[in-house]
Amino acid sequence: MKKLLSILTVFAMLFALCAPAFAETAEPLNYLLLGDSIAYGAGVLNNEEACYGRIVANTNGYNYKNDAVKGIKSGQLLSKITGGGSVRADIQEADIISISIGGNDFIKNPLYIPAVIMSALGFDSLADNIVDSFYPNFCNIIKEIKALNPDALILVQTLYNPQKGALRSAFDNGIMPLNNCIYKYLRENPGAYEIVDVYTALSTERGIMAIDTIHPNAKGNVLIAKAVLAKLRDLGLSDTAEPVILKEGIDEYRFIYYFFFY
Repeated sequence: MKKLLSILTVFAMLFALCAPAFAETAEPLNYLLLGDSIAYGAGVLNNEEACYGRIVANTNGYNYKNDAVKGIKSGQLLSKITGGGSVRADIQEADIISISIGGNDFIKNPLYIPAVIMSALGFDSLADNIVDSFYPNFCNIIKEIKALNPDALILVQTLYNPQKGALRSAFDNGIMPLNNCIYKYLRENPGAYEIVDVYTALSTERGIMAIDTIHPNAKGNVLIAKAVLAKLRDLGLSDTAEPVILKEGIDEYRFIYYFFFY
């Protein structure tokens, strides 16, 4: 009997020593992507396996959910968030939310082609009309997410410029006003979200766009993943900014006009 009690005592002591370690074992964080075809991973054929969101999740061991929709504008994203259903539930469950939105507000706007042409000819941009519709939607998107889940970390990505050469400045005239909206809201609402500067991350590299010249290819998705991971590392939520690639991305090879299909 004394021997049994001694054994039980030893087990009790071992359990007491190990209990803090068990208590500190954290559940994987829930990582959610919202927004447009960039967040969806268009430009990579095996986007579910190799888009930047999946790479970030794989690197950090996050639970991964992607609710992004190709072609969606800011107003449509707002409707999805306020309309009920699975998106709202996913937001409530998320610990980290990455948002890519605004590109379609520019490129699917009826003034898109005139704006690019006018800018290329040296005239003022026609982007004010785009900003006037985007900014209220963007403000309400953030407010709705915060209302649903005030504790979630929100990462808002800046829009990048997919063009090189002569068209780059013309595209900047449409893109930068939207990026300015992202920075403006954060100035007015400090701490509402963190900005991931995808514009800068993709500004110097070549060979990072899909054949449609709009979406990041596999290499471009890796660069976005690095930018997100660097931000998470700075916030203490990632040990590294070097992505773990479990599945190589396959570049989109079909020549598809963005404004028809995305």
